[in-house]
Formats: sequence, structure tokens, C-alpha cells
Amino acid sequence: MEYNGKLLTKLALIFFGLLFLVCVWLGRRMGVKEIPEGDKIALQDVQILLEALDVHIAGGMGTSEGNVSGAEERTEESSNLTYAAYMDIYRQVNGETLGMPDFAQRYEPDYEMLREDWYEAYRTLLAHFDTESTVWETTIFLLRADREEKKAYTENRTDGTPYSYRSPEFAQNALRQLRAYVKGSELLTVIEVLPGEHELENVWVMESTDGMLQCFYHQVVFQTESERPVERERVADLTFRDGMAVDTQEKNEKIHGKLLWVSEDELEIEGEGVYPIAEGMEVYKLYGSLKTLTGRDLKIGYEDTDYVIAKGKVCACLVSQDEKADRIRVLLKNTVKNSDYFDKVELSVDGETIRIGESDLSSGERRTYRSSALTDKITVKADGMERQDNAYRGTIECYRCDEGLVLINELPLEEYLYAVVPSEMPASYPLESLKAQAVCARTYAYSYILRAGLPEVGAHVDDTTAYQVYHNSSENAASTTAVKETDGVLLTYQGEPAQNYYYSTSCGVGTDTAVWKSGGAEATPYIQSVRMNRDAYTDRSRQEEGERLRDEEAFREFITSVDEKDLEKDEPWYRWKYTVEKTDADEMLSRIRKRYKSSPESVLTKTEGDYYVSQPIEELGVIHSLDIVRRGAGGVADELVIETDTGTYKILAEYNIRSVLCDGQSEVIRQDESTVVPTSLLPSGFFIIECSKKGENMVGYTVIGGGYGHGVGMSQNGARALGTQGASFQDILQFYFTGCQVGEIGETGDN
Repeated sequence: MEYNGKLLTKLALIFFGLLFLVCVWLGRRMGVKEIPEGDKIALQDVQILLEALDVHIAGGMGTSEGNVSGAEERTEESSNLTYAAYMDIYRQVNGETLGMPDFAQRYEPDYEMLREDWYEAYRTLLAHFDTESTVWETTIFLLRADREEKKAYTENRTDGTPYSYRSPEFAQNALRQLRAYVKGSELLTVIEVLPGEHELENVWVMESTDGMLQCFYHQVVFQTESERPVERERVADLTFRDGMAVDTQEKNEKIHGKLLWVSEDELEIEGEGVYPIAEGMEVYKLYGSLKTLTGRDLKIGYEDTDYVIAKGKVCACLVSQDEKADRIRVLLKNTVKNSDYFDKVELSVDGETIRIGESDLSSGERRTYRSSALTDKITVKADGMERQDNAYRGTIECYRCDEGLVLINELPLEEYLYAVVPSEMPASYPLESLKAQAVCARTYAYSYILRAGLPEVGAHVDDTTAYQVYHNSSENAASTTAVKETDGVLLTYQGEPAQNYYYSTSCGVGTDTAVWKSGGAEATPYIQSVRMNRDAYTDRSRQEEGERLRDEEAFREFITSVDEKDLEKDEPWYRWKYTVEKTDADEMLSRIRKRYKSSPESVLTKTEGDYYVSQPIEELGVIHSLDIVRRGAGGVADELVIETDTGTYKILAEYNIRSVLCDGQSEVIRQDESTVVPTSLLPSGFFIIECSKKGENMVGYTVIGGGYGHGVGMSQNGARALGTQGASFQDILQFYFTGCQVGEIGETGDN
């Protein structure tokens, strides 16, 4: 018994000793936090993100005391953000006040912070330091990163424009989907590499060698390892996981033929029928330099493309040859109804009369008519056609759709110009002036052959002033000579067809394309506001004169006088006057409403604080005044303010202003005393307004102006004056389109 008691005592001492040791260990263990597991945030990325917010941490980041040397030591020890460094940031930005998490229960001072915790805190900093939202999150699929130039090429930017990037982490994550912070066009840091797979549809596989694919997509060349082989020069869907292609689906079915029309949803290939367009359809130009195009770049009426079919839809278009763009397709409009459609038409072909009504063709049916001799023409008659000349070269297509019959005239570009040039400029003008007009008309048409204006009906242009007037005057030997002597000549800028515009008569000055408020005026630096004067001004002085006329007093002095050196001073439209004896406010309101319906952003109502908003105008009331408060280049009217007893209203852009001020009844008196009644539009936007009043109320107004047309590009009567003085057509074009070149089709760059 005594022995057993001693043994029990020893066992008890051992037990309580072990228990004591365990308690001591647990006590110590409970005071030490576990090291968090997961991705850490790089100190460099933290610095990048703080700089993006213009947040600077005094004394560096690294110790709880903010000691600079301590921060440097920690930076050497670890390239990741420590909790001590985080607390430096926290204190200096008043994190407690901002509501930033302090993570005190998770980290020891020397622990490295998790990526997810830093980004949780950074979102709080964004809310307080980036009130204009200059930094934001985005999701990208990174195709390729250029380490030397720090450029990141992504799926997101279809034009191939790269982002610049800051964090080196981007270079490590090609062919992965990333969530990232971006500021402007600069990628800052990677927030997260997203899990799972990502598919690129309709990639052009250029080469396939030893398990490596060289691909082209959204203007970007990139390489990838592939688990499955793909034939070279194929369209394929590629599925990516962990930075490589883990699945490939080739698309080998192709059709070829003349493209008849294309809409957003469908296209028709001659002899093949109508095909729906897949949502992710890609268009690749394979000749010359490889490019990604858009559906708008497919050439209507040409056979230069293979169409790749998958699941019954066009998924890719391979523009495989540089077919000469020398034929144009013109939609013949029903001008009476302002429609694209006719109920019935009558054609005379080789002495035979053919009558076609809607019921004669089934829906979608197309018939093409041509004369047996190339020099013979087809006569077209239809209710709604009001052209002076109705005998057409080339072919006439009659196409039946749900709305009616569509008529398209397809013919050589040069022969099209035979009927355009005399319709746009009198054939009696000097030959060099007609040549300048021919080059302008050819360039304008050529740009629409390359990119059709009316692809959904299978036409490049129509025959109205919406494009170029066609067949309004019969062909003429002089204008045809001008076309032939400039055969194939285009006006180009930096190797591409120039956007050339023309109009009837200047008031002695022109304007630029900003007048249309459509944006992109920087793309036409060769169309400037210049004085059109016989003096040999330098380009700089001509532009300075155009800019000077933005001033109201300078323009008033200019438009109410005659400069004897102006090219068009003897033209009837050089100066004119338009007087409305009695203003009808209801009629003016009706015109304002029409402009609002067409362009709501151009009709504004003044609210509190001198602030204007776009909203319908219910009542105009009694008009007090009309004032041009802003002028564009050359003095063209840019903003009209209408003061009434119900409010103040602003009309923007010269076309809208000309429309609102034209009552359709009053006469324009030109400088030769001849009169014209404009039905819907004042002759130009170069004018001043003088109001006649009774007390505070406006009774009527007089518009004193000059010129005829929009004032952008070449003045046709100015071209006539230059031609009369002996200028060549090249000189005329250089006068109006500064910096442009004159060259043959084929010298216009890589189209």
C-alpha cells in the first residue's frame, strides 16, 4: 500500500508538471498571431497605387515609428508590404477617420500583408482621394506584354492600341484574364488573376509549328503554346487556361462571291444567298500588311473576300486580294417620297421596254439588266424619279424587298463621274476648274467605294445631295474631258483619300469641319478657315485672317463691305440680304421643334445659373431679340440666342441656325438685285442679324450675309475664278486643301 501511494504521488507530480508546461506553451501561443496564408502585395505596387492618387507617405514605409532607415532595412528584407508599413500609411492618411480597416487582430508588425487586405483598404482611399474617379477597376485579357517598352496589348482594344503599364506583374501574366487598376490609358497594378478559362473567337492562326501558334487578333500578333495542333492560315476559336491554349476549334467551311449587301445582322453573297452574321465576326485583311477591319470595310459589289461559315453564320471574313476599286453602286432614290423604294419601274434596254411591279418579283429576288453594247445606256422611268437625264450607263439592278423595289445602278467609277461633274459644276466653267471638281468628286466617291455609305441596301452612295448629285444634268463634252484628263487622280492626305467638301460660293472666307459639330475636325487639318483673296497670302496669314473673324465687330465690318481682291466679289451670292418684315413666333417654334427632333443636343433652354439643357420647348412666346453669341472659324454663325418672354433659348450649329431663321416666304436679295425665296434654309451661315423692334418686343429681323453653301472646303465659284486666272487644277486644289497631295489611285496607301 505504501508503495502504491508513492507511485501515485510521482504520477500526480508528473501530470501537474506537464499540465503546467502545456499551460505555459498555450499562454505563449495565444499571444502570437498566425502568419496569414495567401498572395502578398508587392511594395512596388502599393507605391504605384498611392502615386496614382497623389498620396505621399513622409519618411518612407516600413516601421511603426515611420523611421526612414528602418523602412529601408525592411525594403531590403522584403519586397512586399509589411503590416508596419501599412500602419505608416494608415496613420498619415488618418485611416481611422477615413474608415480604413486596421487589421490589428490579423498581423504582427513584420508580417507581410495579403493582397486582398491591401485592396480592401485601397478602395477606401479611392473613395476619399479620387473624387473624380480617375482610377478605376477594369477586366482585361492580356494578349501580349512588351517588357522593354512596358506596353500591354489586350483583347479589349479592338484597334490594337496598347496600354502602358506600371507593375512588372503584367509581363508575367500574358494570355490570362486579369482584374486591374487603370488610370487613363495606363494599367497600374494587377488586382487579381481571374481563375477559369477564357475563349477568343475567330482568331487568325498565322503559323503552327512544334506546338506553338503564332496568332493575329485585334491588330495584335501574339504567340501561345497549344495542346492541340491547328493548321496554319486558319480561323479558329482558342480556349486559354493558365497562359496557354488548351483547346482549339478550327473553322474550315468557306464561301466566295460578290458581296451584294451587308447589314448589322446579315449579308448576301451573289449565288450563295443570305447569311446571318455571328456576333463575334472578325474581318481580316490578308494582303499587304495584316490588319483587322470591320464589317463596314467590306467592299459592296466586289469579290475580294472569303467568308468563313460556322453553324450557318458568317464568323470571319478574309479579304484576300487587293481588287481594284473602280466600280461604284448608286442607289436611285425616290426623291418625291424621299424614299429608297418604288412601287413600279419601267426600263428600256436595247429597244425593249420592261415593266416591273412589286408583285412581279418574290421577296429577296434580284434581276440585273444591261445593254448588249458597252456604250449603250438603259433608260429608267419611275414615279418619284425627277432627274433631268434618265439614261444610265452600266447595269440596273432591281431588287425586291418588303418595302418595295430598290434600284441600283452599277457602273465604272470614271463613267459615274461623267454624270456627276456637270450636275455639280456648270460645264461652261474653265477646264482646270472642272478638273479640280472631277478630282474632288472622284475622291469623294472612291472613299465610299472603300467603305459603303449604304451597305444595308447594297449601294456605295445615292444620287442626291446627301452624297453627290448624279444625272441632274446630262453628260457634257467639257466635263467628260475633265474627267478623262484626270483619270484615276485622287486628292490624298498622308496616303489616304482626303475628306474633300465643296460648295457654291464663298463670301471671301471659308470655315473648317468643326462647323458641323460632329467631332473629328482634327482629322481634317487640311481644311482651314482662310481668306479667298487674289493676293498671294502665305498659308499662315490666310489662317490668321480666318481666325480674326470670330470677333463680332471684325466680322460685321467684313460682311458689310466688299473687298475688291476677293475671288468671288462679282458673284451674285457674294453678298445678300434677307428681311422678315413680321416674325411669326409660332412658325419659328415649329422650325425649332423640327431641329430638336433631328438634333436635340443642338436646341437648348436656359435654366438657373446661366446653365443650358436640352429639352422640348413648349411655347416660344413673344420674341425680344435674336443674337449670334458665338462664331466659328471665318465668322460663321455657331450659336444663336433667342430671348423671349417665356425664356432664353440657344440654337447650335450653322445648319440649324439657317433653318430656324428661314421662314420659307421672305425673299433673299442678292447683290445684283436679283431675288430668290429660300424654302427651308438661309443661303449660308456667314451673316449678322439686325432686329426691328416695337418697345422691348421684336417685330422682324434682317439678315445681312454672304456666300452660298456650308463654306467648308472648295468654293466652286472660287475655283472658277482661279481657273480663269490660269491656275492649274493642282494649284486650285492646293489653294483649298492645304497640305494635300494629288496622285493616282493606288498611291493612296494600304487600303
